[in-house]
Amino acid sequence: MTSEAPTITIDFLIGMLKQVIEENPSRDRGKTIEAVWGPETLLEDTGFNSYDFVEIIFKLEDHFGIEIDYNANNAINDVKTIGELCDEIAKLLAKKQVA
Repeated sequence: MTSEAPTITIDFLIGMLKQVIEENPSRDRGKTIEAVWGPETLLEDTGFNSYDFVEIIFKLEDHFGIEIDYNANNAINDVKTIGELCDEIAKLLAKKQVA
């Protein structure tokens, strides 16, 4: 029996990011942030903030069963675009599969 490694796609991550942003209590509920959403999109251009970052980390950890160490010395804190965030999560998923 083989088990497939969990994967993350840009579309999946964008969906999660939009959900987190729309659920943020500091915003008008249900108000969609106007931005072009793709791998090169800067997180700050979507209205993504530090509260959202913590929320997306928790959601990704729960969904994929991984731990994301987001202290100041880790690459996850240096991501600027949706694509970079996706790449960092993909690396963590690959490490989980190897372990």
